[in-house]
Amino acid sequence: MSADQRLSDHERALYSRQMRLPGVGEAGQLRLREAKVLLLGAGGLGSPVGLYLAAAGVGLIGIADPDKVEISNLHRQIVHGFDTLGLPKTVSAAEALGEINPGLKVALHPEGFTVENAAELVARYDLIIDGTDNFATRFLAADACVLGRRPLVHGSVLRATGQVGVFLPGAGCYRCLYPVIPDAASVPTCADAGVFGATCGVIGSWMASEAIALLLGQRNQSRLFVVDVEAGTSRRLGLAPDPACPCCGASATIRSLEKSAYTPVVCPTLSPAMSETPLEISVEEASRLLAGPNPPVLVDVRETDEYAVCRIEGSRLIPMNTVPTRLAEIPADAWVLVQCHHGGRSMRVTQFLRSKGFARVSNLQGGIDAWSLKVDPKVPRY
Repeated sequence: MSADQRLSDHERALYSRQMRLPGVGEAGQLRLREAKVLLLGAGGLGSPVGLYLAAAGVGLIGIADPDKVEISNLHRQIVHGFDTLGLPKTVSAAEALGEINPGLKVALHPEGFTVENAAELVARYDLIIDGTDNFATRFLAADACVLGRRPLVHGSVLRATGQVGVFLPGAGCYRCLYPVIPDAASVPTCADAGVFGATCGVIGSWMASEAIALLLGQRNQSRLFVVDVEAGTSRRLGLAPDPACPCCGASATIRSLEKSAYTPVVCPTLSPAMSETPLEISVEEASRLLAGPNPPVLVDVRETDEYAVCRIEGSRLIPMNTVPTRLAEIPADAWVLVQCHHGGRSMRVTQFLRSKGFARVSNLQGGIDAWSLKVDPKVPRY
């Protein structure tokens, strides 16, 4: 075995605790050292992902982000600091990762991840990690990974909720869940709705764990996790290829990356009914509507055990992970109000239903917990 195929004494000392884990050892650590990972976004999610990959001994990390560090970033984007305000995020992040692991190789892509460079960048790396904050880039990354046959780890956060997705070639992709890029105005951003900084740490750390497991050959199926930090819950959802998926399905229509398909503006296919239906409504407004002459259909997407604890009268239970296979039970011509515990899972189901063409869907803000606090205190809290 040549010297470059062995760990140095320094590396053995540095990674000694990690190498004790089953499935790692010296062979696994060498595998991490040879790995090339592309990190899309050096923000709230990219920060913990990058730090933990660097600390784990990944050999090369590419960072694609066109933004500069702003003061509003610092409460959650922990790879940056006050001394890097105004610097390109790629430069700031590279400095921080280098302090964690001086032997790390970093490739900077300050132009970001674009239609023009997506295919080339995907081909250069073993794994793509998407921590971006806009749908256009998320879908571009997902499609580029399908076309380039690269695994993708995806993460997103909103308020105190988040999700982590692992998408392997041939085992289901992002568009199997969300076939159509949503209207940019139909989903609140962190700037509009806020984000709990520590949620980025939770989701980013989870993304890093999945990425390391992938690089070690410990993942063989696509999967999706939904996390509610406020409720202290996480759920794993099954993910299978959708035969009708426009990107990885048998009759896929996405065969190349076209710039017009990823323009981050309001989607022109948004129906008038959808544009007139609020994305979220308060529990007070929901109470008034449900008591009215034409009440919306209330769909509860919590789990069966949660539903047994408490429920809003008249709600229909369709747990979140069963929604894709039970769309026929949701009336397409009625106003649908989606509800969960605190509003995180239901917001994602609302987005999913809108992407499937359900024109009148709204999220119940704050979920059944807010309902108990503000509308009906007889409903138990948990």
